Amino acid sequence: MTQTLPADDRPELGLRELKKQMTRTAIADSALRLAVEHGLDNVTIHRIAGLAFVSPRTFSNYFSCKEEAVVAAGTHELVAVVAAVADRPTAEGPWEALRAALSEFTGSRSAEQLHSMVQKLELEQQYPSLRPYESWFWSHLEDELRTVVAERTGSDADTQLYPWLVAASAVAGIRSAIRLWAASGDGAAGLAARVEDALDQLSSGLRAPTP
Repeated sequence: MTQTLPADDRPELGLRELKKQMTRTAIADSALRLAVEHGLDNVTIHRIAGLAFVSPRTFSNYFSCKEEAVVAAGTHELVAVVAAVADRPTAEGPWEALRAALSEFTGSRSAEQLHSMVQKLELEQQYPSLRPYESWFWSHLEDELRTVVAERTGSDADTQLYPWLVAASAVAGIRSAIRLWAASGDGAAGLAARVEDALDQLSSGLRAPTP
């Protein structure tokens, strides 16, 4: 069973990895912007690459198609939430650690970032071709979180049910909270409240609401 390294012992991102991350983000953000402005059907890989100041070949090093690039916009921030859970004090349980990491995530969103989240959700509803890539991302996030939960609880991510249940329910809760928030038109406080409510309900056993 693998062990989580203490936060101080984890390697920092090297310059090369940081550049790759920045390039990936630039491509994804450009893809989202063009899809919002012109419609996904009118966006080409060449246009995305041009806006991101990279070559089409560089684009293909990061993404297989424009749909994958659009869905990738903003996802690194949610992946960072999982890393933040892993870095929380070991005395915290998985729900407590997840709550703290998500509170930092929702509290640090700028108005522009929140607007981009809503725009991407609207595109995913409008264009079914985006949905397989969206589903893949959430599945990947669930896998990453399951590994972290297993490490924090001393359980096995492959054979024991607990980390599977926590990761699956947490990701479903986060995803549902974001969708409901986007439909509500609320700002950052609304997103934080939705996510907090989702975690409250899940960690308390998901009791049925009182009529």
